[in-house]
Amino acid sequence: MNTRKIRENLGRIKSCCMRGEAERALFLAIGALKELGGQTAPTDMRSDFRNALGDLSVIPEIKNAAGKALNYSPGCERDLLQLFSKLYRRLLGQESEEEYQAALQRKLQIDRCFKDGKKFLEEGKPSEADACFAAALKFYKDEHAIFAMMARAMLDAGEPVRALGHVRAGLKALPDDARLLSLAAECAAQRK
Repeated sequence: MNTRKIRENLGRIKSCCMRGEAERALFLAIGALKELGGQTAPTDMRSDFRNALGDLSVIPEIKNAAGKALNYSPGCERDLLQLFSKLYRRLLGQESEEEYQAALQRKLQIDRCFKDGKKFLEEGKPSEADACFAAALKFYKDEHAIFAMMARAMLDAGEPVRALGHVRAGLKALPDDARLLSLAAECAAQRK
């Protein structure tokens, strides 16, 4: 912990707040909190943190984004770091980028599980494929096409009963989906 650096960052916050530099002030506060390394601030620095939070709470962007009064109490440093990091990303407009990255990772996981399931079907292992398809559904949010894709893969592998299970799951999410209804009829035809 570099106490000199922490004090410098906290001291600069007031001048940034006076100039209306919300992003810079938050950046300095985040730097000071990171420098603590998740520890409680030493007793002689607590007044510096209180003053800095008082200065930050005057900036309208921070006050509105925080949605609550910024108060310092010893032991809340990690919570403050999370709050300030979130506010900083929001002020910079990076919040939506982070949501995009999370959605992208989720969709990639669905694709990976589906691909693994198809590989198992090619090897003649429908139980393992079903397990992969179930794993893909753990990442499912609104990718409705996955049900039809899983059912089609099972049908192509000669597993109409398993395919029908995926069709039924898809019809719970989309009751009137023409593709799923067509696959249900195809499953019934193959079972005869």
